[in-house]
Amino acid sequence: MGDEGQGLSFGPLLRRCRLAAGMTQAELADVSGLSVRAISDMERGRTGRPRRTSVELLAGALGRGGEAARGLVEAARAARLAPEREPPPSDGCAPPCELPPDIPDFTGREHALRRLGGALSPGGRRGGGAAPARQRLTLVVGHPGAGKTALAVHAAHLSRSRFPDGQIYVDLAPAGRPAQAPHEVVRRILQSLGATDGAAASLESLEESSARLRAVLARRRVLIVLDGAGSEGQIRCVRPAVGESAVIATCRRRLTALADAECVEARPFSPQESLTFLARMLGEDRVRAERSEAALVAELCGHLPLALRVIGCRLLARPHWTMRTLADEVLHDPRTRLRELSSGDLTVRSVMAAAFGALDEPTRSALRTLAADRAPGFSPHSAAATLGCSVARAHRIIGDLLDGQLVEVLDGPPSGVPRCLIPPVVRLFAAEGAEPAGGAGTAVASPAGQRVV
Repeated sequence: MGDEGQGLSFGPLLRRCRLAAGMTQAELADVSGLSVRAISDMERGRTGRPRRTSVELLAGALGRGGEAARGLVEAARAARLAPEREPPPSDGCAPPCELPPDIPDFTGREHALRRLGGALSPGGRRGGGAAPARQRLTLVVGHPGAGKTALAVHAAHLSRSRFPDGQIYVDLAPAGRPAQAPHEVVRRILQSLGATDGAAASLESLEESSARLRAVLARRRVLIVLDGAGSEGQIRCVRPAVGESAVIATCRRRLTALADAECVEARPFSPQESLTFLARMLGEDRVRAERSEAALVAELCGHLPLALRVIGCRLLARPHWTMRTLADEVLHDPRTRLRELSSGDLTVRSVMAAAFGALDEPTRSALRTLAADRAPGFSPHSAAATLGCSVARAHRIIGDLLDGQLVEVLDGPPSGVPRCLIPPVVRLFAAEGAEPAGGAGTAVASPAGQRVV
């Protein structure tokens, strides 16, 4: 390279070394394993602080005699590279913080929060605490209305300081709109991080834009919360490969093809947690004065956090109501109970309809039949008898319902044959025979006269 290369900054020096080696950017990209875009950005000075690993890859590709390699490394050292972190965006904008507001009356979930906190800690660890998590992805699962979003958002707020380069929130299934496709999710996150490249970004394939997002996340510490994932593709496209960025995704169904991800379950409240939650919403005095009636209300709600949230909102709006009034006159009749679990735009019915809508019609029909059977639980053999199908077919139906998070497995008996249970509020919706949201052009009337389509 000679003395004429001394004093050059990293970008011009990289270009000179590449030309001296007789290589195009594409050829250097092929040998080094970096992308053409990354090399172009470094040569033009758009990446003022390239990572140490990138420098080493380039030096190895160019340094057949060692001189080019030494020159690049020295130029990098002279520029005081910061390999672990990418500098703030050149426009000086603050890192994005898009998380919804935290929930002041958040209750319980200590075990789930510990697991989420461990997954989001530096060098996040698996639930058992034994081995580092290679991929920083945590899935939050649970029945419809079990509080998956509340848990994910609360955990994200608790971990904000660990992700100084931004916290991104994406609603993957916005109400009244189609679910976001993977390429929409990637471009939305790149835009939030200020990493879009004008009109060129719209021409990129999903593979190209996902690769660009992974490169950005590898150089920053960003937390991404994906809410309402219905497919593995919506998550896989934004999953970090290396670095300290992380993803929390709440799932409308169990995404079994992401088996190596950490999985945290949001379960219905315990009876005591239900009372604590109502006390935080309504005030301890109001709940303490009618503790047994409040416990009955919580039981009628199936201890489902969303149902209890709705009931709390209704009681706040009607301070003259007592718990006894609510239990005896509003929620007592199971035929009308689901209709009463509504307050403004907060409805249990719409959440259940969305979950049912993800099932095919034979599985929905099977769930309605199982819900009409008053047995407390069922096994594959008893389900086959109830449905009039083979045991193998019953296994498939139960598997689909488990993936849809509409039934739960009880502790298995000594025989090892699992027994399943339909949660109370799911049973109410199934017993109505209501059509799912968006199903066959049928709409379900809500208590307020709105239509859940």
